[in-house]
Amino acid sequence: MQKIYALCDYQGRFGSKYFDQPYRSGMDKQLLGRQFSGMGYALVFRRFSDPNLFLEVGDASVIYTAQEDPGYRYKDYIEDIVLGLESHGCDVIPAFRYLRATNNKVFMEILRRELLPAKYHNDCLLCGCIEDLQTEAAKLWYPCVVKAAKGAGSRGVYLAKDQKSLIKVAKKVSSTSQIRAQIKDIARALKHPGYRRESQNRGKFIVQSYIPGLENDWKVLVFHERYYVLRRRNRKGDFRASGSGLFSYDENVDLDLLESAREIYNCLQLPTLSLDLAKSGDKVFLIEMQFVYFGTSTLEKSPYYYMKTNLGWQQVKTRSSLEEEYARSVVGFLKRSDR
Repeated sequence: MQKIYALCDYQGRFGSKYFDQPYRSGMDKQLLGRQFSGMGYALVFRRFSDPNLFLEVGDASVIYTAQEDPGYRYKDYIEDIVLGLESHGCDVIPAFRYLRATNNKVFMEILRRELLPAKYHNDCLLCGCIEDLQTEAAKLWYPCVVKAAKGAGSRGVYLAKDQKSLIKVAKKVSSTSQIRAQIKDIARALKHPGYRRESQNRGKFIVQSYIPGLENDWKVLVFHERYYVLRRRNRKGDFRASGSGLFSYDENVDLDLLESAREIYNCLQLPTLSLDLAKSGDKVFLIEMQFVYFGTSTLEKSPYYYMKTNLGWQQVKTRSSLEEEYARSVVGFLKRSDR
């Protein structure tokens, strides 16, 4: 039986799961192992910190969890290990670039431009510090949306109506001020005439075009040709739908959303995908996408999923098991002819 290595975090957790037991324990590893075994694969769990990891896995297939720890410090460590394994010749699923883009809106935008058709691109400025924005602010479009590179839900997302408010919210999301370092930098400027002080706003962020008139967006989870769709309504007086709690599973889903989700998924090399989509008029907009360690409640709570057959889009009414769907998606990805 072919082995697949599954890398767990320092608490032994693999993946995220809404209805996990105990709380924040991730997927049921025993159930996950049985699902893979039923499809002819032996799942071997290891921790990222296993000292023999690189020697043991060789060029085998590797799946892994990620993290949303405060400051993303442990996620940074996971990136080191996954990139190292990929460089070592392992079949890392998904590839490192998708992990890098997880909760990293700057690199997510780079992947959007590199991997998706132009109709899913948007006007977007990538900034590494407030000074990057200040040189371009007068040329930008208003209103616009400012997003911190890190953060889930609607945290770190703001609407800027003009240049003044743009600079204000950008300073907020990019602040890296530390009093001791700032005092040292002021001393350098006094001691060395002509010295240019370091930026106190070096948190990266993006500035996107604003889509007016939206009352909701859709969360679409793709698990190897099965599509789970959740409508998310905006809060009253707020342009953001993510994290609003105003969710519903509509009986009838706009086919344009499903077609767009399918087109985007087929452009990417990964088993599962989370999309935030919106529609204005006849156009579908891709707001954001996540590839690793995203919320799973849309799948776990959904009374049905959609799939495309020779007869078109079909709604399949059933409750889904996260572990079953994840295992099916990984195995399906391993068998894709275009890998």
